[in-house]
Amino acid sequence: MASELTNAASAVTIGTFDGVHRGHQTLLDRTHDHARAHGLTSVALTFRRPPQNELGHPKPLLLPPDEKLTLLGEHVDRVGVLEFQTIRWLAPEAFVDEILHGAYDARAVVTGADFRFGRDRQGDVETLRSLGEPYGMAVEIVEPVDENGQAISSTAIRQLLREGDVRSARGLLGRAPRLVGQVVSGAGEGKRLGYPTANLHVDPEVLVPADGIYAAWGHVHGRRRPGALYIGKRPTYNAHDRSLEVHLLEPPERSLRGTTLRVELVERIRGDARFDSLDALKAQIAADLDDVRAILT
Repeated sequence: MASELTNAASAVTIGTFDGVHRGHQTLLDRTHDHARAHGLTSVALTFRRPPQNELGHPKPLLLPPDEKLTLLGEHVDRVGVLEFQTIRWLAPEAFVDEILHGAYDARAVVTGADFRFGRDRQGDVETLRSLGEPYGMAVEIVEPVDENGQAISSTAIRQLLREGDVRSARGLLGRAPRLVGQVVSGAGEGKRLGYPTANLHVDPEVLVPADGIYAAWGHVHGRRRPGALYIGKRPTYNAHDRSLEVHLLEPPERSLRGTTLRVELVERIRGDARFDSLDALKAQIAADLDDVRAILT
């Protein structure tokens, strides 16, 4: 039922972990600390996509699934991927017996107070304590992480990104928001203006922040390079499709086409705009890049 199994006794935390934000990191790090203190393996159990997305009520993702799994692996010893359509019908008793005990030999479960599990979310923390007791399974509750009196949540981060407020989103995430995608061919308009760009194709399930110009870091070919990210419909060219274009201030040594580019968004400089001429657009790009240099240095 899980894509990765281990015979080692473990301390486990369970969740969707969309975004792997500071609240998630607290759960993960506490799980890791508990495991170290008791000679256990720390494990994060998750789904590639939120259960809502499997039930026909999709929400935009904060990270591509593979990127999320990579980030989780930076906090714990193992990451186990649960198949939602397989476990959704398990009663709480079966989930504890077959997954937590049988597959992972969980000696501790670290979770939030609102944790629910099993068919139709029938099980809660007290259910977990009761069912886990015969297996010697301790349950540790971790309080939510607050920011200015509000619990940090993936929902709040999504709203900030929709508004283009990547600075505030960064505070909740504990890292810069990121977009990851493959570099594809574009129209070549940036190159003709003297500012070549890498056109980014991202997972359509991932939330793309508000249109505009962002100071950003591009990670490619093993290096981090300063750059500007444009998100928008290129109104000066009367285009209709939304595009994501990255101009790197330090040109890469070889073509980026077909490579995977990770972009960390640092700050939004301005919104998208239409210009009356290409000369006006070119002048604005030069001013935007001056702002990017100031922010990133």
